[in-house]
Amino acid sequence: MISRKTGTMVLAGAVLMVAGVIVTSMLLATKPSIIQINDGSFKILELPYTYTRNDAYVLVIGSTVGGMMLSYIFTNLLAAGKSEVKDMIIIEKPVEIPAPHTDIAAIAEHVNDESLLIDAVLTALEGDEKKLVKEIADNGGEMLQNELVLSLDFSKAKVSRMLTDLEKRGVVVKKQYGLTNKIALADKLRGEKNEK
Repeated sequence: MISRKTGTMVLAGAVLMVAGVIVTSMLLATKPSIIQINDGSFKILELPYTYTRNDAYVLVIGSTVGGMMLSYIFTNLLAAGKSEVKDMIIIEKPVEIPAPHTDIAAIAEHVNDESLLIDAVLTALEGDEKKLVKEIADNGGEMLQNELVLSLDFSKAKVSRMLTDLEKRGVVVKKQYGLTNKIALADKLRGEKNEK
């Protein structure tokens, strides 16, 4: 079954095509010509085409209707694109962040060597959180949120939720940086990091 919106889009497309054919056929109308015969020779003369008042009305109305249908189609396509993105964000299942078995702050207090601290925190994290923190650590301990989204190939919403949770747990710090955020490991996690 076709939705009402799809039906109106198809109807708008059909009206646009009809208006386009009418306007184009009138603009490409053949010029009238006459044959002039003098002393046994003939000559073909093309007369300039003059539009009548009715022709002008048809051209103006056809162009106006075609323009309205074209703007209606583009507006609906843009609105559909925005709503699909919005639906994808709403439909996307929230990431279930497993409850950590060990408190991150407790790990930070018990590990004295800063070079081992990030490794200890990474062992306490699981799955995607672990990837996210490792990516930040591998990039000098700080990076922009949009770069993080691109490097991990996660959705913006997922990265935002994970960063909010990690910030609450004291693992990362978010600071506004233009149109994005600068994400940095918490001060207690900074220092030399071992590559895995």
